[in-house]
Amino acid sequence: MKIIKTAFSGSKANRVKEIMELIRSDNYKRVVEVFGGSCVISNNLLKEKIVDEAVANDYDHYFDKFEEYIEFKRDLVEKLLNLGFEKVKNKKLSKEKQEILQDLLKDQESNLLKYLSKNFVFSCRRAAGTMKIEDFIYFMNEIEVDNDIEYIKNLRNVGLDSLDYIDFMEKYIKNNDKNTIVIVDPPYLNSSQKQYGNEFFGLEKTIKLLNVLKDKGNNFIFFNQKKEDSIELLKLYGFDFIYSTKQVSMSGATKREDFMAYVKF
Repeated sequence: MKIIKTAFSGSKANRVKEIMELIRSDNYKRVVEVFGGSCVISNNLLKEKIVDEAVANDYDHYFDKFEEYIEFKRDLVEKLLNLGFEKVKNKKLSKEKQEILQDLLKDQESNLLKYLSKNFVFSCRRAAGTMKIEDFIYFMNEIEVDNDIEYIKNLRNVGLDSLDYIDFMEKYIKNNDKNTIVIVDPPYLNSSQKQYGNEFFGLEKTIKLLNVLKDKGNNFIFFNQKKEDSIELLKLYGFDFIYSTKQVSMSGATKREDFMAYVKF
């Protein structure tokens, strides 16, 4: 089994196989991914026929023009290589090459820059979610686009929408639907990356999210960062759940905890 993925800060590609094994025997027909991000969970569950239908919330319209982003990257990389750029991991470009790169990227839209950042921005800046054109000072990582082409080809089988998370759940989640598994990977508590669009996603919105999930009564998978805080929060609702944690890389030797719970009604 091959997990398909595209470069995306915070992607859950490293948890997909674990999720498949966790839910396989429950025979769900449908997956609903409330905070899509790269939509890697719904995309792979559908590709591997773990479910028959997948719906994901592409909140910021990241995939609307993804094919165009792929072509832009292909042309950009070819241009840089012709200009004498060399791909080197975690080594800054010379000032001259930084200026060339930034000039080629100026005035480009934010979703395109997000897509390109894996190749040109240091990982801690990508994780912070506050990139500026001045952060594009590297040339590194996978510069081919074959994986992205395969990814978007499969993703076009997933139903994508772009809504506020509450509106999305109201539209796509039926109460007590035992044929549907819901995936919720909200901005994490106790992390620096709490922006959801132009809003701060903190404890209040997390509680609002869990209230809706409890009212809906659907089995769901919930991600957060700190194990202790997450367990305490889920227990306050009286949820029946199992959980696992992983240490995931952020930048260099820096790692963070990644908490995942499977909640069943």
